[in-house]
Amino acid sequence: MKNHRMRILAASMLLLAAPVITHADTLSDIKARGVLTVGVKNDYPPYGYMDNNGNTVGFEISLARYIANELLGSPDKIKLVPVNASNRMQFLNSGQIDIIMATLGVTPDRAKQIDFTDEYVSAAGPSILARKEVKFTQWEQLKGQKICGIQGSYFNKTVTEKYGLQLVNFTALPEAYRALQDNRCVAMVFDDMSLQNKLKEPGWSDYKIAVKPYEYLPMAGGLRKGDDAFRAAVDKAIVKAEGEDKLIGWEKEFDMPPSPYIAKRAEAARAAAK
Repeated sequence: MKNHRMRILAASMLLLAAPVITHADTLSDIKARGVLTVGVKNDYPPYGYMDNNGNTVGFEISLARYIANELLGSPDKIKLVPVNASNRMQFLNSGQIDIIMATLGVTPDRAKQIDFTDEYVSAAGPSILARKEVKFTQWEQLKGQKICGIQGSYFNKTVTEKYGLQLVNFTALPEAYRALQDNRCVAMVFDDMSLQNKLKEPGWSDYKIAVKPYEYLPMAGGLRKGDDAFRAAVDKAIVKAEGEDKLIGWEKEFDMPPSPYIAKRAEAARAAAK
């Protein structure tokens, strides 16, 4: 019995002496390698998309480059990694990217898996894109209908469970748009701003926003849990950009409607800097 107690005591002492494993210091890693690796959209105007020269540009791309400049002294010390709604959090938590800046809505379910930066956009939630001849105008009228969607979209659970949509999900936007035009779905559900922009493109004059959004959702960057030093540095850069009216300028540059939310945050950032 005495020997048994001694063994337990010895094991306890070893546990106490063992080093505590802490979360990796992403900020130090970024500064050591000299590159900020960001998960972004490249098919999602105005936030992240390919321009006519093949460059990835957009509202969140400009913000990401601003953050890179604040952390590393140059907006070009950045690696842009294309992600989509279904893989972006996996890329983050597996260490393939340092931060998500890819139309990431802030939701309680996501907050269980990742941390968020300061919110920088309040975006209209999902709406319904359909041909002009359709008669439905309310979400409740879509129950049981085949609707094209995107895997990993935060609203998928709501539109299926609350409104009864029968989602036909795709991993990328071009596939979903093509399926809608091929009549594989009666309509498409996605965030309102993207669908509004799609209507401006050639070939979409026979379509309309048939059902308007039921909510607005804040957007933010996504970080690994417990990455506090990195989050503080990113938030500081975001607030600085807001105070310099950079986000208002990017709104205009990328043809976004003026946002009272962004204007209010810019005003608060300037006041805090005084």
